[in-house]
Amino acid sequence: MRLRTLAVIVTTTAACLPRGEPPTGTQLLTGRDAFLTGLAPPTGDGVLRILLMRPGSTSALANLSVLSLDADNNPAPEVVLVPDIDPMFTVNCSGGLASCTFDAQGTIEVSSNADGPVRVNPVTGDIQPVPLFSEPQPPPLGQRSYVYQSRTSGTLYDADGHATPIELASPPPTNMFASLDQLLANGDFYYVDPQHNLIDIPPTDVPEQVATGVTYFAFWDTDNGPVLTLDRVTADGSGTQSLVGDPRSGTETVVPFSVVRATVSPDGRWVLDRENQMNGQFSFFDRSSGALQSADVGQEAQFVNWRPGTSEAWVMGFAPDYRTAGTVWILRPDAPAVSVPGIDLEGGYGGSSFTPDGVYWYATTPTTDSGTNVFEIGVADDPTGPRYSLNPPQTQLSGFWYLPNGRFLSSNYVKDYHRSDARLLDPRTGEDRLLGERGTLTGVGQTRFMGIFHLEELRGDLVVGGFDDAKPTTLAAEFTEGAFAEPQGTDSLAPGTRIIYQFQARAASPYDGIWMVNCP
Repeated sequence: MRLRTLAVIVTTTAACLPRGEPPTGTQLLTGRDAFLTGLAPPTGDGVLRILLMRPGSTSALANLSVLSLDADNNPAPEVVLVPDIDPMFTVNCSGGLASCTFDAQGTIEVSSNADGPVRVNPVTGDIQPVPLFSEPQPPPLGQRSYVYQSRTSGTLYDADGHATPIELASPPPTNMFASLDQLLANGDFYYVDPQHNLIDIPPTDVPEQVATGVTYFAFWDTDNGPVLTLDRVTADGSGTQSLVGDPRSGTETVVPFSVVRATVSPDGRWVLDRENQMNGQFSFFDRSSGALQSADVGQEAQFVNWRPGTSEAWVMGFAPDYRTAGTVWILRPDAPAVSVPGIDLEGGYGGSSFTPDGVYWYATTPTTDSGTNVFEIGVADDPTGPRYSLNPPQTQLSGFWYLPNGRFLSSNYVKDYHRSDARLLDPRTGEDRLLGERGTLTGVGQTRFMGIFHLEELRGDLVVGGFDDAKPTTLAAEFTEGAFAEPQGTDSLAPGTRIIYQFQARAASPYDGIWMVNCP
């Protein structure tokens, strides 16, 4: 979304109407000096709060205000929240994501010309200064949090604000992986004290000792909840021992390798040792039987991703450079390894390489001519089978969504992400359909999408369409600058959802301003 200069536009040109039909819906504000900035998160009161910026005391400053609509779309008077803010460092939610900069308490941070960084609540109008980063501060009420004072000390804050000082053990300087910091799991707070005891402080605030001689601990996420792992000094002090489980309940399992470099299958049964992954060597340990099985991919492995709902560990083999594809290996404890050469496993460092249901996997193929990557989708049950592209060659993928009906919505561009094409891919058949050209997706629901397409000077056609519609519905032609769907429920574009958008014609027009329309 473009941030234009917030000054009253004066023109000697007579007002003229834009070409085509007038925008759809109700015009909430008329004129060219209000800039649509975002929507506040819902509070359950049925009120939609629209954040705007208007010209401030100088051309470099803006006033942040809120315009509220009740459930019947009756507007309340516009209220200034913070005068004279820096418009370049405020809400400006891009891509129609109406809650992108709000915290759990519904406040946003802005830079006030008078008071510096502040957080403002659009509902109450309360303004709080933002402290310097060097000053540890209590977190907001309503959640359990830990705040560091130093590497070995900090404070645990309960949801009601109760504070408990915490002293931590010093991390072993020779082991970069042996973090002895605190961890929250299922509402409990775990940490290693200076005597190397693992301590659990449940919400009742009554500390409980879990284990002694602990040199490392962490929690692994599984489908059945987090699982405790730790390394501890043996009884005779001659070495360390790794285990998975809770020593207090007797459900612990001793693991024949360090858990520091290990990972666990989604069901929590199989522990995979990655200590020698640089040599391509792995070991599966069965927590239920104690069996140990080895796997060797014969080359350096970069990362490992578990396929959801399975005991398959997908490994990305080393590629010599970014222009060369590597090899994907699928490791199973009960079957030989399967290799897929000439492809890279996508999402290994920042996210999963699979859809949440484990049905599809993500891959990339580098294109040597332009330095871009083609992102592909394949059926995980058939890793050597056909794959389909989310973006054409020589384009960049700016985003994609896995839809409830098993299809993929993607957005790709050549040079400017503001001028992306929206495409719908069915990975079961390979059917690929263009939904919108040269624009930006501003909303994705379960059955509908919203976007501003055919952009010229960052203004274009605001359209809403169903994924199976022959043609999307144009809500405002040619001069839409930004649009947000009201944040509500699980379907952000359900029929009837209120959509707020900004319309500004090329020359001054009575249609200019902020509009509201219900999603068709």
